[in-house]
Amino acid sequence: MWLRRAFYYVQIAAIVAVPLWIVVARSIATEGVGAIGALVFVIWPTLAIAMVAVLFLTWGRKSVRSTRTLSWIDVGALSAWYLTAIGYGVAIAVADSLFAGLLAGVLFLVTVAVFWVAVWQLITAARKRVETVLASLDQTAVPAGEYQATRFARGDGDVIRIDPPSGSSSSRS
Repeated sequence: MWLRRAFYYVQIAAIVAVPLWIVVARSIATEGVGAIGALVFVIWPTLAIAMVAVLFLTWGRKSVRSTRTLSWIDVGALSAWYLTAIGYGVAIAVADSLFAGLLAGVLFLVTVAVFWVAVWQLITAARKRVETVLASLDQTAVPAGEYQATRFARGDGDVIRIDPPSGSSSSRS
């Protein structure tokens, strides 16, 4: 439970810390890494925007907001995401362009996967809540009775009268 709650709060800090680590790693690199250096300035803002999107998708679930804990699926997905981003920063810092290029591709795939996992969990949680509400509405439904309408003014239109079907009682058994 404490780990899931910790990841709830880590998500906020990671929006700043993880992209910042990638920029700092680029400045630590002793030699230029060519195209990877230019790629860094595309990756870090994109990563930050994706992290904000995942944060809002995660917070969109009422169970997360009320308990302030993430699911184990969230913890696993976010762990893989953060470790991949940190590994990408390490590869940049040691100026290993091949490894950095590979990790950039892996980071992209993991980012897309984490985003869709968050969307899937939000949809699943919303579906469960709607089913619960509909089930409770079925249990509290009031049987249809006889409705009569009266005209308030002479110019009112026709009155529609709805009678229960013949042979049915007006109360539920």
